[in-house]
Amino acid sequence: MRIAAFGVREAERPYFAHWAKATGDQLALHSELLTPTTVSLAAGAQAITCFQTVPYAPGVFAGMAALNLHYLALRNTGTDNVDFAAAKRHGVHVSNVPAYSPAAIAEFAIADMLYLLRHTGAVQADLHRGDYPAAALHLGRELNACTVGVVGTGRIGRALIRLLNGFGATVLTTDTHRQPIAGLRYTAVPLPELLAQSDIVTLHIPGTPENTHLIDTNALARMRRGALLINTGRPNLVDTRALIAALQSGHIGGAGIDTYENETADLLALDRRGHFNDPQWQALLAQPNVVLSPHIAYYTATAVQNMVETALTCLHDFVQTNESALEVAGQ
Repeated sequence: MRIAAFGVREAERPYFAHWAKATGDQLALHSELLTPTTVSLAAGAQAITCFQTVPYAPGVFAGMAALNLHYLALRNTGTDNVDFAAAKRHGVHVSNVPAYSPAAIAEFAIADMLYLLRHTGAVQADLHRGDYPAAALHLGRELNACTVGVVGTGRIGRALIRLLNGFGATVLTTDTHRQPIAGLRYTAVPLPELLAQSDIVTLHIPGTPENTHLIDTNALARMRRGALLINTGRPNLVDTRALIAALQSGHIGGAGIDTYENETADLLALDRRGHFNDPQWQALLAQPNVVLSPHIAYYTATAVQNMVETALTCLHDFVQTNESALEVAGQ
């Protein structure tokens, strides 16, 4: 089978190579993202796999149809950047990887919580200034003494609850689509109650339009003074402007942001362009009580292998049967 892969990162290449050796598939690996311009690189392929967080423009699907390509396997979970209407219009089937490693993201959320609870950013800032005495005076909090509000109890949310149970934290949850979860200790409450009672609020829900700016000025005002906000979910869940204001006022005690709202092609090309003009990003980056990361909560060897192998399996299913158990069609 001939497959064109876009958005390929160095860490993925060994897994692509192993797949090609095991299956005999011909894989053309491209570091470029899939755009209306780069889609031409897929000429001669039977299907495409891709990883990217920027939009799949309608022209991508028109270009695929022009090349008689009708199968696109995403190597990630989120699909809010896919124009499904355009995909359907051009006869393109789309699949995703719904669970490459829930543990990876859950553990990363815990890491952010501990970083912020122990004021690690402020400690490092003091040490970099040469102020050793000040670095020793940041009184931390313990996770086991915290109430953590988990917004979303899908695979990642459940993995996180297990970890929080192990730490001994009190766990509140809110999720309109979930039945009781056996074997886990938590209390399900409405979102306003979760925001008001939690020392830490962590987001694990899809980036659907109705969830855009779920955490806005009003939601932040409901949170406890000094509470922490963790977003390893989707970029659109948090109103960044409102978050910055709440941090600067001291109402919010800190934030861990792995999925940044303005995660644009300009930011992703920072290494090539050498500059990125986004005052909100700079405002967050400058604060010791904010830990920023470039959408890497998922990024472990286990997750990357699962992403590659699941996406390629979907393409085999598509080509052989015109169907995949992991096909997605949007809202």
